[in-house]
Amino acid sequence: MDYNDRDLGQPFTIPDLWAPSQVHSRESQTGGILFSQHHFDDIDLTLPDVSESAHLHDDFFRIPQLDLNIPTSEPLLPKTPAQQNDLLHVATEEPTGYGDIWLLPEETPLEEANFKSWDVFVNESVQERQTPYITELDRATFDAALVDKTDLLRVNNSQHVVVDSRTYTVSLLALGLGRSSVIFAWNEEKQTFISAFPEMRISGFTGESMDALLTMFMDCGNITKSLQRFIHQAYTEGVSPSRVALADTVSTLLSTIQARLSASSSMQNSLLQLQSLFSPTHSILQCFQQIIDHISTTRNDESMLSTIYEEIQLLDHRTDSMKEILLEVLARVSRPWLNFCGEWLGIQRETELGLTMNGPGKSFVSVENKEWVDEQGMELDKPEFVLNFDKIPSFITPEDARVMFEVGRSLRYLREHHSDHPLARPDVVAAASPPKLDWRFSWDDILETEAKATQYETDLLEAVRVFTSADTKPKSSETPLEASNEEICPLGFFGKTEADMQARLLASIDVLNESTRFATLPDALSTGLNDFLLTVPGSRQIGDQPSLSAPVSLLPLLSFNHIISAQARIVNGTCMRMFFKNHNLREHLDLQHSFHLLGNGVFSSKLSHALFDPELETAERQRGIARSGGIMGLRLGERDNWPPASSELQLALMGLLAESHISRSNQSSSGGSTFLAQSLPGDLSFAVRDMSEDQIEKCMNPNSVEALDFLRLSYKPPQPLDAVITPVILYKYDQIFKLLLRLIRMLYVVSALFQHATTRCSRLRGLDGMAQRFRIEAQQFVSSVCGYFFDTGIAATWQVFQRKLDQVEERFNTDNHNFSLGQDEGIDKLRDYHEKVVDRIMFVLLLRKRQQPVMKLLEEIFTLILQFSERSRQLGLEVGGAPDKQVGELYAKFQRKVGVFITVCKSLSEKAGYGEKTLAGKHTPTTLGLFNLDDLAEENTICQLLLRLEMNHYYGKTVNV
Repeated sequence: MDYNDRDLGQPFTIPDLWAPSQVHSRESQTGGILFSQHHFDDIDLTLPDVSESAHLHDDFFRIPQLDLNIPTSEPLLPKTPAQQNDLLHVATEEPTGYGDIWLLPEETPLEEANFKSWDVFVNESVQERQTPYITELDRATFDAALVDKTDLLRVNNSQHVVVDSRTYTVSLLALGLGRSSVIFAWNEEKQTFISAFPEMRISGFTGESMDALLTMFMDCGNITKSLQRFIHQAYTEGVSPSRVALADTVSTLLSTIQARLSASSSMQNSLLQLQSLFSPTHSILQCFQQIIDHISTTRNDESMLSTIYEEIQLLDHRTDSMKEILLEVLARVSRPWLNFCGEWLGIQRETELGLTMNGPGKSFVSVENKEWVDEQGMELDKPEFVLNFDKIPSFITPEDARVMFEVGRSLRYLREHHSDHPLARPDVVAAASPPKLDWRFSWDDILETEAKATQYETDLLEAVRVFTSADTKPKSSETPLEASNEEICPLGFFGKTEADMQARLLASIDVLNESTRFATLPDALSTGLNDFLLTVPGSRQIGDQPSLSAPVSLLPLLSFNHIISAQARIVNGTCMRMFFKNHNLREHLDLQHSFHLLGNGVFSSKLSHALFDPELETAERQRGIARSGGIMGLRLGERDNWPPASSELQLALMGLLAESHISRSNQSSSGGSTFLAQSLPGDLSFAVRDMSEDQIEKCMNPNSVEALDFLRLSYKPPQPLDAVITPVILYKYDQIFKLLLRLIRMLYVVSALFQHATTRCSRLRGLDGMAQRFRIEAQQFVSSVCGYFFDTGIAATWQVFQRKLDQVEERFNTDNHNFSLGQDEGIDKLRDYHEKVVDRIMFVLLLRKRQQPVMKLLEEIFTLILQFSERSRQLGLEVGGAPDKQVGELYAKFQRKVGVFITVCKSLSEKAGYGEKTLAGKHTPTTLGLFNLDDLAEENTICQLLLRLEMNHYYGKTVNV
């Protein structure tokens, strides 16, 4: 249905959508419009009908005579049928001859082309209308309308200066590239480009359109100047390697933009093409300017790397080449930091002097002087490598950072004490072709890096096995890797003939005489920038997509973890074997248990007799009394002057440690006294603790609990065992030893109470029931507490530690070629495990800071027992008499204090959060692998002490607290 035939009164009538168009019906009648039989007079009536002429004369190859007379410029009129027949008759006549083509008249100039629309092509009778838009007319008309004072277009451009188009285009190009020109100049004070004319335009454009176009080019120019200023500052003040690397990357960006746009802009013929050319440039310059602005407040290289990495993570969703460019920037800027990591891990040669403790450190490895005051009062100052977490980029997890730090520190131990080991020799490590720490973005590169790390670990382990299994180790032991390295890199001149040497010299001279070639291979950043600058938006095809890359959040793990883990397994296994096999770590750990923890029964028995036995000869200097030369002791409790002099300590305790150590080693004790204390591991010996005035005053009372606090054990672990037996751990051992001295004194005191009561002349020998109960309860309380401390606190915990040490040695003894441990099974983990063992012992022994009120209550009970012991000794010397009232008072206090102590222990056993917690509930993850710390969790074992103290609820029934 035609639109003209529709009934306008029926607005909801559905037309016949499948009806044929009227134009189509006319085409069927006329034979179609596009291929119609229209005759063009200027062609059809001028040229003769060649086919008919050939048919009439039956001459197929005959060339008809052409009328070469050029028609005049007059327009051709349609021919009548008679005139057409005349022309046809003339065309069919025999030509009498050819004319002289060189005598043709001058060519008539061609008429100007008449551009027609599709409507005119379809229908010749259509009259074209003039366009109503002044912008589609010529520039002169549009400019005239703009400069008209009446402002017909209402654009207020009458005062704008009209600039030459070519000059403006060239100036605009220079502005986008950050250069000054005739129109745009750089203002140093305002730090921006300023136009020479406040209001200007070019012919055919309004001022508003020129200002909108100018904005992008102005941004490009200002950003380029800002980036150039950043480059200058980085090179001038450059003490930061990563910042200089970023400046070099920005310089590459600007030089690529300058070269590419300068070459491409010559082919642009319009402002729109120039704008399209600068559009990707503006995008990438803004991205770099944003990065520079964000890193301006960073303090160091590591925080700058973190900022750049976080900015790239925000662009992980992009599919264009911008993401690839920024990833390449990250790789370039991270290279100095990653190179240091490779040098610290030992997989790269150190380019500078080796990092030692005499310097300030570098990057995340700091050198700090560890200062502390030991119990002897000596100020210790020792430089150590310390991990600085503030200089770890955000793409490295704290766990990986600690692994890298501990591997590097263990490697320094190895280089210092075993310089001939393959891991300590850079040439052997380099021969194994270690992979380089670098960013890997595609899955193919990640798989290749993993394969290289595996092969490197295999090759280096083979060199370590050969070195370890050799019976003799000459100074210059050659490993298979070194032999293969010599075959790959033969010597240059040595061993060559004179002719060969001369030929090599001549060849080198010829090479030096060649002209220098400046052509370099394009790097990935320049290639990516060129692709991005030439990419038309939406023009990338499916086949042009880059190779599949991993998510940015997983790139650090996939790029570095394989290499770090391989190096950590090798170094950890090697150093652990060296500590156990070459430095006898197990012996030094057992030494702490034997003496600091009183695990050696011979030592604890001898020490108890030397300190408390009244039957030993006194070591005190007495005038007029000659010493008999027998075994001497300090006889605490039987003398009034205290503490003893240093000479007395030397006489009483001399040879005690050496004899106990020899006895533990199943050696004969006959010659034990000939050994000095200096022959013990770690120079173990007795020493005097430096104390404050208050502590000295308490220590001077022989009946106080603190009477033996001045005595300590001095031990200094040999290097490199101080990595496992640290000063902090030794301080904790000393605190435990001080408490254990008090315990063995209490055990001796309660056992002596019955001796005081059984003497013939003692007043306590009678039917004094209160004193008898006091003796029994005091012995039961002290023996229960000491049994709990020694059995549950020390023996049970140390058995766990012993089993762990057995597992470590079992790995080396089962397979002599197994030198590899997990990345979380190094020396640092053994140190943490050792410290956790000591912490658990202190927790059971009530020595933690939060347990000080409980320990203070226990010390008060011990003080009451000591006072009762002193009073019993005095009463034991008296004959007859009534029961002593002071004993009754002490017993009442004792019962009350014990009742309070038991009540506190009951509350602790029922308290939620006291013990019975694993490390999984803390902020740090549970250590996995060989040194799992879950078996050393602080269990609530106080109920075992309650079971020992009051199985039948004796104090709960008799004492009202």
